[in-house]
Amino acid sequence: MDAASFLDEIGALLTARNTSSRELAALEFEAEGRDVSLCVRLEPHAAWYPSLGSILGTIGRTCREQRVAVPQIRRIALLDKEVRVELDGADGQPGKIYRYPIEVTLGAPAPEPVSPLVPQVPLVPQV
Repeated sequence: MDAASFLDEIGALLTARNTSSRELAALEFEAEGRDVSLCVRLEPHAAWYPSLGSILGTIGRTCREQRVAVPQIRRIALLDKEVRVELDGADGQPGKIYRYPIEVTLGAPAPEPVSPLVPQVPLVPQV
């Protein structure tokens, strides 16, 4: 199974168990992908954080394009401003790290800076 299909299956399994990207801090992979651990956040990511399917789909496309195999994937960290994929290196060397900025690569809106002195009033009613 290629890495893109593997990540799709992981995403489908987690979604079926009502796990969202907002709850996750990281996915860690051991034993060539046979052992997957979830690291859960204490506080969820913001409401605009991209979906797990979107994140894993983007990573899967990169893996397909770069010919990354499942056993190479070590960790997917879901950070506030980026998603970082850590790969295993060959012969004990450090592996590659792929970074996906949330607002640029994954399509989430950039959070607007909030001034502590000016009250923020939405222009459109929130539903």
